[in-house]
Amino acid sequence: MFDNSNLFRWATSELSQDAFICWLLSWADSSYANKNPEMHNAGKIFVNYLLELSAESPISNENIVVRKQLDSADIVAEIGKSYILLIEDKTDTSEHGDQLDRYKTAIQARYPDRKILPIFCKTGNQSNYKKAKKSGYSLLLRKDFLHILMEIKKSGLENNIFDDFLSLLDFREKETQSFLHLHPNDWSRHSWQGFFLSLQDAFPDLNWGYVANAQGGFMGAWWHFGAWCGWQTYLQIEEKSLVMKLGCWTEKHIPSARASVRNRWLKTLEAANKESGITITPPVRRGNGRSMTAALVSSGNDWIQLDKNQLIDFDSTVIFLRKAMAVIDKARSDLTFSENK
Repeated sequence: MFDNSNLFRWATSELSQDAFICWLLSWADSSYANKNPEMHNAGKIFVNYLLELSAESPISNENIVVRKQLDSADIVAEIGKSYILLIEDKTDTSEHGDQLDRYKTAIQARYPDRKILPIFCKTGNQSNYKKAKKSGYSLLLRKDFLHILMEIKKSGLENNIFDDFLSLLDFREKETQSFLHLHPNDWSRHSWQGFFLSLQDAFPDLNWGYVANAQGGFMGAWWHFGAWCGWQTYLQIEEKSLVMKLGCWTEKHIPSARASVRNRWLKTLEAANKESGITITPPVRRGNGRSMTAALVSSGNDWIQLDKNQLIDFDSTVIFLRKAMAVIDKARSDLTFSENK
């Protein structure tokens, strides 16, 4: 259980996570083989897992030198004379700008004769990892981290620091999966993130994040983009609301023109929705910005499908979302209201 006695209940920064990773890596150094065999074995298992992520062979008896904030990189570990582990470590923040490429270039310049193995470690939730993958980083995500720590624990390791960090990751994972055993009215930010992450398996083009607005903001997801009359149409989840959106970000339109397009898209959606089995209604507040809600979607009480225990029926919810997507697909091919008449 993650409670007040856990070290990482109080050491909450990314630097604390950096410290744990550096600590565990350091135990893999061959000098600890006899001094503390259990921790040495734990460190080796961790290092070899990171090598496996990078498609490299495991080590058996190597010198390990760990450095923090070398050339601004979070963690750099020299593995014998052959490899350099370059770890960019994140909890709830994301990579920014070209930092991943800059770190890799700087470390390669510092170690021109070594093979650089870049790893992007993220223990929080993130919508996608396109930047990290494009920059050539292997991914060490929370589930992966949990898996290898559990494997180390099964080897018989007894260590309070290790156990505390393992409990922290387990707590975060359970928070993320809580959407499965809580009523949607009780979902937290992490619950919504877990729901969106699961939806990405069904809808790979889905992205999600926090959307700030004057009403206090919400956790949102958006996907199924496609054109209609020069505007982008798509679905968006705004926590408890599922909405059909319309947006144009490349051209400027006066508010009255935007409102006209929104109203015509709503008529088109209504015409396409006659046999879908879902309900769409106009929003109470009709905006005329560059991104507008054309219709609210529901299945009577709610668009999130529930089972007999009033918990999410995930598969049925996905089926319902596919119905909403089909309505949009049908509407996109209908140009009856494409012109203002």
